[in-house]
Amino acid sequence: MARIDSLTLTPFEVPLASPFRIATMTNHAASGVFISITAGGKTGWGECLPFHAINGENQATVMASLRTLAPAIHGEDSRDLRRLIELCESILPAQTTAISGIDMALHDLAAQRAGLPLYRFLGGTKRELPTDLTIGILPPKEAAAKAKKIIDQGHEAIKIKLGDTPMNDAERVATIREVAEDAILRVDANQAYDRLTALHLLESIAELDIQFCEQPVKRNDYQGLAFLHQNSTVPVMADESCFSPSDAFALLSQNCCNLINVKLCKSGGILRAQEIASITQAAFGRCMMGGMAETRLGVTAAAHVASSHSAFHFFDLDAHQSHKEDVIDGGIQTVRGSVVLPEKAGLGARPKQEFLDRFETETLA
Repeated sequence: MARIDSLTLTPFEVPLASPFRIATMTNHAASGVFISITAGGKTGWGECLPFHAINGENQATVMASLRTLAPAIHGEDSRDLRRLIELCESILPAQTTAISGIDMALHDLAAQRAGLPLYRFLGGTKRELPTDLTIGILPPKEAAAKAKKIIDQGHEAIKIKLGDTPMNDAERVATIREVAEDAILRVDANQAYDRLTALHLLESIAELDIQFCEQPVKRNDYQGLAFLHQNSTVPVMADESCFSPSDAFALLSQNCCNLINVKLCKSGGILRAQEIASITQAAFGRCMMGGMAETRLGVTAAAHVASSHSAFHFFDLDAHQSHKEDVIDGGIQTVRGSVVLPEKAGLGARPKQEFLDRFETETLA
């Protein structure tokens, strides 16, 4: 039996190359927690990367949550994935970012024991994962210059953050379209607008061939999302409205949308992310695999999940590309706009030891 021998927690910070502004916050660094779980002579890694404006968690709350959860799983059989995740959820049901790190590390361990890359352990096959790159809220000329660089790197899709003002948002999108004539353009409002303002804005940019808009209204405004789903010529995607499989069921059954953005830190990890994907697919919807501001470790886990389920049609696997420093050994590589998965058993990624050595690691045994 592969009982859990020890857990380590390392709170870390990676500065961003430049401030990243969305409608609800401006981020200057990726502040998260790496967690390792050792069982049966193997070590699995996970990453917890909270966005307080999205999931109400920060680095301090994640550390406190992990200190609470660790005693409950210490000494337990690491192979009993579902039971351990359900145990964590029963103790701290709202702390999805903390639970996602445990879930990720346990899946890494399980795939290592099976001798399979994580995507194959999850039942997937290698597939092309063309990722977009995201442009935060910037002045139009700066946004256009960034868009040109993205296209020059080989990316075919660009995600544009909204939430400045409708007029400024429309100008930013139009300016980007001028320099990225053939690119796929997606927009993300991060809950910035009420339904009528959102409808007016989306109709004003619809002629620019916008693939979809993420979360134009507040997370709990299901009626507003349904209104836009039924009236906007630009399709709408739920993001902040969907944390769990039950959220996905409610959104889809109430005809609020047929597109859902799945993020591991938001869903509580891989197990629930796959359930959200299955529910969405059963309702004839489609998913995007997204992220917060994870390092290449967290993005690698997301890419494995994206390859494991055919509900994933869209890929936003760019979080690490805004970091000043790459702090991960192994993991995904992005080649001409597409993400390439590692073939090592398990996650195939771990934090660089020299990076971990900069921070204080807490061992819970």
